[in-house]
Formats: sequence, C-alpha cells, structure tokens
Amino acid sequence: MRRLCVALLLTGFSLLAVGFLAACGGQLAVTPDTGIRIGFVPKALNQEYWVNTAHGAAAGGKNAHATVLTEAGQADTQVDEQINIVQNLVSEKVSALVIAPTDSDLLKPVLDQVAKKIPVILFDSPIPGWKPQTGFVGTPNRGGGERMGHYLAKVIPHGTLGIIRGIPGSQVDIDRVDGVLAGIKSTHIKVVKEVSANFDREQAVGAMEDILQTNPHVSAVFCANDQMALGALQSLEANNATGRVKLVGFDGAIEATQAIIAHKMFATVAQDPYGMARIAVQEAVAKVKGHSVPQNVNTGDPLVTQQNAQAYLKIAEKKLGHPNGST
Repeated sequence: MRRLCVALLLTGFSLLAVGFLAACGGQLAVTPDTGIRIGFVPKALNQEYWVNTAHGAAAGGKNAHATVLTEAGQADTQVDEQINIVQNLVSEKVSALVIAPTDSDLLKPVLDQVAKKIPVILFDSPIPGWKPQTGFVGTPNRGGGERMGHYLAKVIPHGTLGIIRGIPGSQVDIDRVDGVLAGIKSTHIKVVKEVSANFDREQAVGAMEDILQTNPHVSAVFCANDQMALGALQSLEANNATGRVKLVGFDGAIEATQAIIAHKMFATVAQDPYGMARIAVQEAVAKVKGHSVPQNVNTGDPLVTQQNAQAYLKIAEKKLGHPNGST
C-alpha cells in the first residue's frame, strides 16, 4: 500500500530521500510556501532514470515556487496503480498534473477526465494524437532510435542484430525500435531475434541468454532502455562475450555511460530525465498562472559512444550534483 513516507523542504531534497521514497512506495511532498500544487507522476521510482526525474521535478517546483507532490507505482507495468494515483492526486485538489503514462491507451480515459478540470502535461511518454494535453516534454524516441540505427550501420554494416524490447504495446518501445529499424533499413544488417524484457533489468538477463542460445555469433544487441542493457551486460559477461557483441542502449544512464567508458557497452541514446521533469513542472505552473506554454518541448537525444562518454558523464553528474561531477 502506498503511503506518505516523508515530507522534505526542497533545500534538503536528496537522492537518499528519493531512494527511501521508492522503497516505501509512497509520496513525497516538496513544500515551498505557495498555493500552487503540482501532482508529479513518473512511471516508477525504482530506477536511476525515474529517480532523476524526481530530482528534476523538485528543481522545477523550487524554480516556480510551487509545491510538488511526487507519487509513483512500484513498477512501469503497474498501470492500474498509476490510474489510482492520478485519481487520488486529483481528489487532493492538485492544480495541475505532470505524468509519464505507463500505457497510452489505458491511461487516456482517466486523463480525458482530468484534463477537463486541470492542465495535464505529459513527459517522457507521449499519447499520440491526444488533443486534451496541455503539452509534452521529452525525447523524440523514434528520432533517437534512428540515430542509433545509423550508428549500428557504421559499426556492423553486414552484421546481425538482436533486439531486447520493453513493455509490449508501450509507445516508447514502439518508437525506439521502429526508429532503429528505420535507421538500418537500407543496410545489410539482419535482425535475427526480438525478445521482450518489459524494460526490466533482471528480465533482460534471460532475454540476452535467449538471444545468445539461438544466435551465439550475433554482432550487436539493441536494448530499448539502459536498464535492460545493463541486465544484458550481465549475461554477456557470464558468457565471455563482453565487447565481442556490440551492446547498445537508450537513456544515457550514469551506470550505462560508465560501462561505455569501460568498453563493456558501445553506445546509448542519451535522454535528459532531470531536464524534462523540471521543464514539465515549470510549464504546469505557468499554465496554472494563465500563461501559454508550448505544445511540444524536445529535450534532446545525443548519441553517447566510447568517443564522447567521458565528456557526457561529467555533464550528467554535474547536473545531478553527483560527488564526482565537475564544479
């Protein structure tokens, strides 16, 4: 059962506190002295990516002098739980909602009702063609996938590719994989297998084993997020295939970037979870105040490879206040 675990002033907000929140499965209230309250609903708080969005939302609330209520389900797959969270936040009279929908189709009916009452800003995961949205902030997932496809076309021009997909039917997964396929369309690369691991690190270990058993000489594997790539890496290490199989991901996670620097992974498409959440919260506050906001904000999708990973890591760590980040 979700419950209120802790309320912290924004000046004391830390990764430790967010980690504690994730463990409790609860709600975090960041409370500057203001009347505007923003409901912030990531898909979960059990991964680096989503924890970073919570940091960004807190920063956005501080910058906009608003209270941010952050609440998430136990995992990306808990659609019903996210629907309940949305309904609870609305009943608590939040001024606006910022949400990364776990499932575009299943969340649409409840969000249709919410959008009649308060502004709804989507972040990270779009709902294609959904007109009631106030705005969307995030990465162009298909474009990022195409960027990765073009990279693979250079490093394995005549090779074979395995794909570890996320949650079946997820728009994020569809866009990223379709993008990769479009990027390699005019090449001699052959896709030999696609396996779903639900964006989950542990499930990706088995998915990678599956690919290796049927295609032991696969040239590269694309994972639709970095958590799955890190799970796949565990399998590659166990099979002494690290480096031989060109493993690539999507997100730009700190741990994945460190794996690229160590030459265990080859590339990832970087997102800006901190930035997209910060901007989304600030847009929500602006809309509540009666200002116009853009319909779409692209927070970028740079490709991180072994050539630029060190530089990217310094930038990412600095943004998050990581102790190893430059000052």
